[in-house]
Amino acid sequence: MIEFLVMALFLAQPASSQAAVPAPAVAQAGRPAAPAPPKPGAPAAPAAKPSAPDAGTPAAPPPAPGSSLAPTGLRNPVDLSADHVTGDRNQAVLTGNVVVKHQTMDIRCEKMTGYYNATRQVTRVVCAGNVRAVDGDRQARGERADYDVPSGVLVVTGSPEARQGNTYLTGTKVRLVLGSERLEVENARILVDSPSTTAAPGTRKKAPAPKAPGTTP
Repeated sequence: MIEFLVMALFLAQPASSQAAVPAPAVAQAGRPAAPAPPKPGAPAAPAAKPSAPDAGTPAAPPPAPGSSLAPTGLRNPVDLSADHVTGDRNQAVLTGNVVVKHQTMDIRCEKMTGYYNATRQVTRVVCAGNVRAVDGDRQARGERADYDVPSGVLVVTGSPEARQGNTYLTGTKVRLVLGSERLEVENARILVDSPSTTAAPGTRKKAPAPKAPGTTP
C-alpha cells in the first residue's frame, strides 16, 4: 500500500518548465505568423531574396486625352493612303485610290503593296493598275511601277508614257530618279515641239505678176 501511494504521487506532479514545449504562434487574420526566435548557438537563417520582376514588357501608359498617336521626328517619311488597307509586320496591301508621297515624288494607282524591313521602315513600293507618277516637271504613267524607297528610283512598265516639259516619250520602260531632272526610256519614241515659223505649213510665197509691155513703173 505504501508503494502504491508513492507511485501515485510521482505521476501527479506537474511537468518541469524546461521540458515544456511552447505552443506555435497563431497567425492573426490577414497577418503572417511571426517567426520563432532562433535558438542560442544556431546559425542565422539566410535573408529572403526579393521576388523577381515579371518577364513580360510592361504595358505602355495610355495616351493623354486629346493627344495624337502619330509618330514624331521621322527623318524620311513615306505617306501612304487608300480606301482599304490590310497588312502584317512584313508588308501592307492598299487598294482603291492609292496615293504614295515621298518627298517630291507623288505616285497614284489602284493597288499597291508596300514592303517593310525589320524596323518597320518602308523599303519598296509596288503599284499596279493605272499608275501615274509626278516628280517636279516630269510625269510618267503605265500599268505597273516599282519604287525603291532608299534609292528613290521609280521604274514604270506596261505601255509606259513619259513627259518632261513639251517632250513626250513612249517605250518599254520609263525610269525616274527622285529629285533628279534625268529621264530614261528604253526603246523610246520621242515627240518634241519645234520653234514656230512665220509661214503657214504647205504655203508658198507667190511671185509678182509680169508687167505689160510699154507700161511705166
